[in-house]
Amino acid sequence: MAAELVLKIDFGAAGNSLGFLDGGWAQPETGFTWAIGPESQVLLRDIAPDADYVLMLDTIPFVHPPAVPAQRLIVSVNGTVVGSSAIFRPTLLGYRVPGRLLQGTDGVRIRLQHPDAALPADFEDTEDSRELAFAAVALQLYRVEADGKDRAWKLPAGVMFDGCGSGGFQDGPPADLATWIAERSGLDLPALALQFESLGENCEFGLVQRHCESEPLGLLRFSSTFLRSLIRGLDDGFAGIGEDDDVDPRLEGEGRREFMVHEKKYGLVYHTFVYEGERSPWLMREQEAARLKFLRRKFLEELEAAEKIFVYKRNSPVPEEEILPLFMSLRRHGNNTLLWVVPAERGRPPGTVEVVLPGLLKGYIDRFATDANAHDFSFEGWVKLCANACVLARLGRGAA
Repeated sequence: MAAELVLKIDFGAAGNSLGFLDGGWAQPETGFTWAIGPESQVLLRDIAPDADYVLMLDTIPFVHPPAVPAQRLIVSVNGTVVGSSAIFRPTLLGYRVPGRLLQGTDGVRIRLQHPDAALPADFEDTEDSRELAFAAVALQLYRVEADGKDRAWKLPAGVMFDGCGSGGFQDGPPADLATWIAERSGLDLPALALQFESLGENCEFGLVQRHCESEPLGLLRFSSTFLRSLIRGLDDGFAGIGEDDDVDPRLEGEGRREFMVHEKKYGLVYHTFVYEGERSPWLMREQEAARLKFLRRKFLEELEAAEKIFVYKRNSPVPEEEILPLFMSLRRHGNNTLLWVVPAERGRPPGTVEVVLPGLLKGYIDRFATDANAHDFSFEGWVKLCANACVLARLGRGAA
């Protein structure tokens, strides 16, 4: 997918937003503008209707739990709803805008409905009488067209593969899971695990790879960070990661405490599997700083090679509008494939994988590990999903 940035609106006081705003906005402040009341509008001019677009919004919601736990946002383009979201923390959102919505008009009217706008004075000691919904940081409009990468992809959107044929999982997992995986994918368990690289959220998938007797080196294999920070890292090439001042190893947990590293530049938090008394804090900082720099170089090489299937999962729901910015960031580096994993649903049983866009796969699993115990994962669910994703990616790339 070729994505060309055709417009960027900076909502900060020093930005260019005033020429585009059309009601429902406060005065710009340093770095953002508040959307106020039940609705805000943005008016764009001179946008060609001969292509599809992706509309990106960088937003910070006004929340005050428990009374206002999130802000709902409904996005319409020229009267047609293109997506809706519930935002409870700073989030980068992406919405697909078909070119047909722009035809026969002299402009593009973007309507943002936010019915949960609230008065700060109802919760805080303040004289602010505005009904705040969310702070808009930036709006970006990308023109997207099929490029050589997309034309090389052999499967159309909507194709699904559930892998429930002979020896499948319709009546429960087979007695010999490894044999089923080999028959399905042509790979043994360690080789299958090496086809994938985790983009984090937590260490669950890294532990699945370990259970497959694979120990790939990965920058984000045992890491967690917010999706917005992950996308920023991808866009920046994780520049500057591993500086000594940004690496903070802390002893955490009960009983035998483990060194957990808190990386400040991109908000990574990850396991080291090094325990109290095994190394000193200063040695941990020195070693982890060097390790992060090495893993960054390796990660960028993997992105450029575009041979791995990158995996993103989160225990809380991850809608398409949050995944789309991540996918676009990956594709800027190369012809990369993203596997977006969500809980199984009606019509999409565990193990199902479907094509959303060329290079973007959506996989369904029976359950994730709990936040309290990442070791409590569904091994059979994960390896079935990975085998089917591997086969579908291979078919999509036109490989035998």
